[in-house]
Amino acid sequence: ELFVGTLLCSFRFDEKGNKKPFIPKQLPSRHSDVCIPDYEDLKFIEELESLGYDLEIGFLRVRGDHKVRVRLKGTDLSRHIGVYAITGKGKTGFVKTLLYAIANAPEGKYGVLVYDAHDEYYKTVQKGLVGLKELGMPNIHYYDLHEEMTPKISLTSISPSDFFSVFPDLSSAQIDACMLMYGLFGDEWLVRLYNLPPAGAKEFCEEELNGMTREVTVKTLARKVQILTSRPCFVERASRDFIEEVKQKLDAGHICIINTRNLTAVEERAVVSILTSKLLEERKSLLDKDPEKLFQKPTVLIVLEEALSVLSERVLRRGSNIFVELVREGRKYKVGLLCVVQIPHRLDPDVAGNINTNVILGLAQSRGRRAVADNAMDDMDPLINEMKMLDIGEAIISYPHKGEVPFPLPVKIHYFNDLVKQHKARTVSEPPPKLDEAFME
Repeated sequence: ELFVGTLLCSFRFDEKGNKKPFIPKQLPSRHSDVCIPDYEDLKFIEELESLGYDLEIGFLRVRGDHKVRVRLKGTDLSRHIGVYAITGKGKTGFVKTLLYAIANAPEGKYGVLVYDAHDEYYKTVQKGLVGLKELGMPNIHYYDLHEEMTPKISLTSISPSDFFSVFPDLSSAQIDACMLMYGLFGDEWLVRLYNLPPAGAKEFCEEELNGMTREVTVKTLARKVQILTSRPCFVERASRDFIEEVKQKLDAGHICIINTRNLTAVEERAVVSILTSKLLEERKSLLDKDPEKLFQKPTVLIVLEEALSVLSERVLRRGSNIFVELVREGRKYKVGLLCVVQIPHRLDPDVAGNINTNVILGLAQSRGRRAVADNAMDDMDPLINEMKMLDIGEAIISYPHKGEVPFPLPVKIHYFNDLVKQHKARTVSEPPPKLDEAFME
């Protein structure tokens, strides 16, 4: 029988006599030794922890009794992650496992902003599949903007560019009017429109705007502001501003989960666009004014469920958005994107090409498998068929640093329910903190 295989990597000895993997640059000589790797060959994967691979997500799928722990490199979060799978293959389980690893990282090292389109990360929404709430960790926060006690988005925190992203169909006259009012009234520009009575539009245009904008334009903008404020997410002025609170928690290295399932299309577009743009704007400003302060901030990962709704090739033909900018420039500001995608070949090619870490959990369509293989930094051709045969919770992970992980790794992702049980067991077994003796006196 004749077997044809692809050489993924070879091994050589370093100056200390340790066996290290490397990517071969030439064909092996005739009659070279061929072997099945054993634990000693694969031990380097666990040793990557010393190089910053600190986010454990599972075990290597390998024969034998040894369990080789597989981790992601935390500093690579800003280089973006793609999670690809059809429904039911474990996308949510993988993300929850990654969030658990991040929540257990040293305080202030990483922050995560999750846009939860199905409200399935924090709560237990499916029988037998628990959510992050079960961990009871103080650095995980949940927001439902329709709940009365949740902080709201103040009109004074919305800039013209934010407004344009919420209402992308504005005319040039309406855009000019927004810029004019922002120049005249500053952060109060939407408040002025919100409090403008219909009968007072003409006087407002003549006296406040010096006749530079037509009455019909101002009335149209005022109606759009009323549409925003008719929803529970928005208020004229907020005692607790949602955007500022979330940014503070991210800067502290916490995880913030935003339930977007019950939001209308306008609400979701507003919340997601405004919060993301404010985070990027703040970090851009720091890079210009105080780079050292930016470098001290935690790396922030933004988790985007249903990523095709804003990053598909079809959507981006109608115009760019804040997430395209995030994919292209986020690394400079220590902000990364995790895209959860079911149909990879519909993802915009430029976006897909900027995703450095690819997690494949099972793809049925050949076009989807081909798209992932074409955009990965590894030679994925030998694994094309393997991608469709992965069981639930099994993954193939392609890493960006070829000098550290020279080939894609087959991984069995940790079952999140088991992680919760282990976490609770550790919490119960830990002795309560001793009260200070001075306090007791």
